[in-house]
Amino acid sequence: MSPEKLSQTDLDSVLGAVENPIRRKIIARLSEEPTYQLQLSKELGVSQQLVAKHLVSMEGAGLVSKVLEDSPRGPQRKEYVLRRSVSVTVDMAPSLFRARIFSFGPIPGMDEVLEPGQLGGKMNEILRYPDEASRIGALAGIINEVDRKLKQMEDERAVLLYFRNLALREAARASVALGTSDRKKVLHYIMKEQRNSIDDISNTLGLQTQAVGDILEQIEKEFTASE
Repeated sequence: MSPEKLSQTDLDSVLGAVENPIRRKIIARLSEEPTYQLQLSKELGVSQQLVAKHLVSMEGAGLVSKVLEDSPRGPQRKEYVLRRSVSVTVDMAPSLFRARIFSFGPIPGMDEVLEPGQLGGKMNEILRYPDEASRIGALAGIINEVDRKLKQMEDERAVLLYFRNLALREAARASVALGTSDRKKVLHYIMKEQRNSIDDISNTLGLQTQAVGDILEQIEKEFTASE
């Protein structure tokens, strides 16, 4: 089981939405509960026209959607809801750039491996509680536990990124003596992306397939000879 990795198009859509501070505020508000255009305008202190413009753009990107709600005072109203559950990470350093996006919705097969001591098992137990008060208290404990674990992961991730960037930087320095610029590009790609597919390297670096194949063959021979 693993989270669903999304496409570069998905990444561009999400980054295009969150780069605008008003859109970020709209997303934050919709993450709490669905609401209406007029309510968003009042809470954010901006015009309805501006809110409508951002909602249309975000709807086109697949981030929000609208549903028609009956109104006791007149025609139906458009209620806006947040559609996607995604995580975006962008890592930047002198020798490092990675941008990734994935969905963290339900994962197929998750229910088959849940145990009572795991978070999912605990969640299933809590959802069976007979009254809302006890359920809310237990859910608050789940949230605190998740936040604590996420903080630990973020701290560890920062350290790992430091060492990854350091290793890439030193490898780039070492590759100066390894021949042509094309060869250095291929070596750097393999180290950074952890992939050695000829087609991937050729397409990404804009090199001919035959040239990439020759470089990989030469590198393999040298590494084999050094063992």
